[in-house]
Amino acid sequence: MGCRSEIRVWSENEQVAFAAMRAAWEGMNKLEMTLSDWNPQAEVAQLNTQRKMKLSPELLTAARTARKLARSTGGAFDFEKGGLFFAWRQYRSKGELLDSVEAQRLAMLPPAHLSADGFAELASGNRWDFGGIGKGMAADLAGDILRTHGCAHFQVDCSGDLLVGEAPHSESGWSIATELKGMMLPVPNNHAIACSGDLHQFVLKDGIRYSHIIDPRDGQAVQNQLLTFVIAPTATAADAWATACSVDPTQIPPKGIRFISPPSDLVP
Repeated sequence: MGCRSEIRVWSENEQVAFAAMRAAWEGMNKLEMTLSDWNPQAEVAQLNTQRKMKLSPELLTAARTARKLARSTGGAFDFEKGGLFFAWRQYRSKGELLDSVEAQRLAMLPPAHLSADGFAELASGNRWDFGGIGKGMAADLAGDILRTHGCAHFQVDCSGDLLVGEAPHSESGWSIATELKGMMLPVPNNHAIACSGDLHQFVLKDGIRYSHIIDPRDGQAVQNQLLTFVIAPTATAADAWATACSVDPTQIPPKGIRFISPPSDLVP
């Protein structure tokens, strides 16, 4: 998925641990070939090219899950605005900004038609982009596989989207370090934490900082320079809600999901 990932397992049986991790990596690699819009052989990349095709059960489940999260976030997270995100990536790579009128037009493109028999048809000029949720889905899948193999004590880190199982040494939870001046966050067992912000990806234009995070509702780059952490029961929910809260800090996550905004003096 274009990011560095890491799996750690605590186990008294090394063979069991390595077998579990191998199975988890295989599952994540298979999911990447479902959700990636970068690899032309991946299913989403093929859908974006062909515009209409029958989805695999895995992609159909992922799309339905992502749609539910898009609705719950009021559209602040939306994987179906891939045409907008793709256009912004092209301009941002050149240090430029997408024209605001074109950005708004792309933001108004309708979602894909998803039929009961599993066919998806994209509107002309639009794409699917699971970049705001795919890492979380991969972490959750890896966690499920590790548990199935009898490994309950683990960490799955997908470029900062972190899913934890039971803490080692029978501890009640985890203390997770962040990159902000030693800031630590407590995370309960079998929960996830995700971070979203523009610490590393942004464009400076006329003294204004434009984030790589795009508001899918109006097509404009976020300018609030807000760093958000979200703790949730699943990495999928944490991933999507971290993006949503970066787009719109007024969003109120549902019960069971915690949104944390560090003090401004901690954020570079």
